[in-house]
Amino acid sequence: MALATDLRHFIDEAGNVLELTDQAKMVFVFLSEIVLALSENIEQPLVNVNLKCNTRAKQLSCIGEIKAKSITLGLIEWHCDTCQACGTITHWQGTRWDKQQRVLH
Repeated sequence: MALATDLRHFIDEAGNVLELTDQAKMVFVFLSEIVLALSENIEQPLVNVNLKCNTRAKQLSCIGEIKAKSITLGLIEWHCDTCQACGTITHWQGTRWDKQQRVLH
């Protein structure tokens, strides 16, 4: 099943990370690493995120790596290259994890 995530659910109005449970913190770190990697390489059709898949229960370990792409403005799609873990991330632009180069015209 795909994990559809709105990054705003993890941050307050000032952009600071909310107090999270350990499990939510682990999910947030995973997702924010995807945002960092993709936004630094936004022009690439598919980005290899330097991140191992950790979306499965401990008993169901996966050795896969995460890949991500920007499919439309403001929407990141990610997936594990080995198992069926996948998801989307929205509302990440403009956060501190957004490393896109801004161009003024």
